[in-house]
Amino acid sequence: MALMQASSMAGPPKKMMAPLGHGPPPQRDGPDRGPQSHMILPSGMSCPPLLIRKEGDFHTPRLLDEKEMRANEDMQLKKKNRKSGTPCKVREQEGRGGKVVVVDENGNCPISKVQKNFICNHCYGAFRSGYHLKRHILIHTGEKPYACGICDMRFIQRYHLERHSLIHTGVKPYACSMCDMRFFQRYHLERHSLTHTGVKPYACNMCDMRFFQRYHLARHSLTHTGVKPYACNMCDMRFFQRYHLARHSLTHTGVKPYACSMCDMRFFQRYHLARHSLKHTGVKPYACSMCDMRFFQRYHLARHGLTHTGVKPYACSMCDMRFIQRYQLERHSLTHTGVKPFGCTMCDKRFFQRYHLARHSLTHMGVKPYACTMCDKRFFQRDHLRRHSVTHMAVKPFACTMCDKRFFQRHHLQRHSITHMGVKPYACTMCDKRFFERHRLRRHSITHMGVKPFACTMCDKRFFQRHHLRRHSITHMGVKPYACTMCDKRFFQRHHLARHSVTHMGVKPYGCTMCDKRFYQRHHLARHSVTHMGVKPYGCTMCDKRFYQRYLLARHSLTHLGVKPYGCTMCDKRFYQRYHLSRHSLTHLGVKPYACTMCDMRFVQRYHLTRHCLTHTGVKPYACSMCDMRFIQRNHLERHSHTHTGEKPFACDMCDMRFIQRYHLERHKRVHSGEKPYQCERCQQVK
Repeated sequence: MALMQASSMAGPPKKMMAPLGHGPPPQRDGPDRGPQSHMILPSGMSCPPLLIRKEGDFHTPRLLDEKEMRANEDMQLKKKNRKSGTPCKVREQEGRGGKVVVVDENGNCPISKVQKNFICNHCYGAFRSGYHLKRHILIHTGEKPYACGICDMRFIQRYHLERHSLIHTGVKPYACSMCDMRFFQRYHLERHSLTHTGVKPYACNMCDMRFFQRYHLARHSLTHTGVKPYACNMCDMRFFQRYHLARHSLTHTGVKPYACSMCDMRFFQRYHLARHSLKHTGVKPYACSMCDMRFFQRYHLARHGLTHTGVKPYACSMCDMRFIQRYQLERHSLTHTGVKPFGCTMCDKRFFQRYHLARHSLTHMGVKPYACTMCDKRFFQRDHLRRHSVTHMAVKPFACTMCDKRFFQRHHLQRHSITHMGVKPYACTMCDKRFFERHRLRRHSITHMGVKPFACTMCDKRFFQRHHLRRHSITHMGVKPYACTMCDKRFFQRHHLARHSVTHMGVKPYGCTMCDKRFYQRHHLARHSVTHMGVKPYGCTMCDKRFYQRYLLARHSLTHLGVKPYGCTMCDKRFYQRYHLSRHSLTHLGVKPYACTMCDMRFVQRYHLTRHCLTHTGVKPYACSMCDMRFIQRNHLERHSHTHTGEKPFACDMCDMRFIQRYHLERHKRVHSGEKPYQCERCQQVK
């Protein structure tokens, strides 16, 4: 090992002597040169020696000559002077070994500064010892000599390996004295301690932000310059930070190096794995100081805190909307430009957000990755699973403050609250209709276009909405997946089952405010309310009839066309409406599912049972406004009303006779046809 030591003895200046094994120094012509401002060290003052270790297993370091040493030290001195502002001078003590020393105006040696005389041939970095140079060269060669015995990771330095080993042992030797947190490394503890003191020592000189750590400040400064120095070599994306680039590169390779030990999920980043692991433990370490909510992640807590303060720091420059989070603003900005940057490779759909595209892609694959642990249902999206899970708890956590209704989801509560205000904020630009929700307006707008984009692959029917197509498709399968637990009925749709279940409870939750009638369903109440207004908004274009509801008009229109689309498979009868066919089919089966509780009579249809029950109670709810007669059924009242008006709406097409009731017309037609349908059981005479 060569040894070069600075001499402290006074005497005439000498040339720097070469270390042992490097040969004599080159001779220079002329007198010794040196800055005239150099100060001479006082006698007896010594500076620390400089040790140079010669290593044989890597490139021999190049020793700086006298001129290079002086230039290098002057450059380092200038940098230090700029930071500290302390005036210093440089003197070269010559003798055995020689040494460049930094001294102040008083001749003192305030800093024991060892020269960095070992230069890297790859990047020309200077190091103070051969060991440091050797360790640095490993960065260029890519060699990592220290391997972990538990996993495949390798490291350039031993202390990196020792630090990594703590992860496997789980030992966190550095404990915070102000809370229960522990850390693998001391600098992590020191960094954490600042959060208790609240001191952010690093301030940005371009804005008011301050930071706990210097690298956070350096990273933040790039946002002011707009420079993204780290570019991906596989796409055009650039990044402010190197680790963002490294993280992004994994998306090209598809490698997820961090695996969960409790399930099969893998992650691109370690902190994603750490965050995921909390879900298995159920620990939410971050608690809100203003309410009882707790969070898995700190930034979720920080984001939640803004809901208490009401601050929305991110404002849109094109409208008045403000947002709690930056990404919400960025996502909103796309709605102004109309650009949907994320396109599906399997169809023509495009999306504003990447996760919308990822969610959509699952529909092509048919994969539903999120499974309910309490039933067999699976879902495309996690939030759908979360929303479904609440139904197992039977708890509706979101309550309306203006009525007794409760909801499983917050947005359902928000949507319901608008109904109390009476405001319908979404207006159609092509007609006068207004809607409580935007998606209802969007759905309505398609009706003006006349386009039904969703077509059934098994028949010619088309639909305005996808869920209508999905609901229709089940009818081809013949499967009714929703079964009533109180009777044997099954239904194609869940809401049909929910509607049916109310009939078992006997509760009619929707009451009319203008009369005493109550209804099982809201739309029945809405339909009934129109009768109080006296307005029939739906008029037939082929006759003068008008109707309270659109479906009544659609059903009536079939009578003009003469089309009866629903045919019985057991006889030749056809019907205008499906439920007429369903009702007729029961006559073939002989099934009368509706039984009277006060006598033994049974009926094919519910309304026949309802009408029959009035005969037991004696109630005749339909009163004639022109006389005192009352009727059990409305059609009896309507038929009776014709006797007051003299109107005979049913005309014979073979003569000029007219009749008040249809069955009178049908009886009259037998005169023309000669039909005698009734035969006496005793004498067989036909009448």
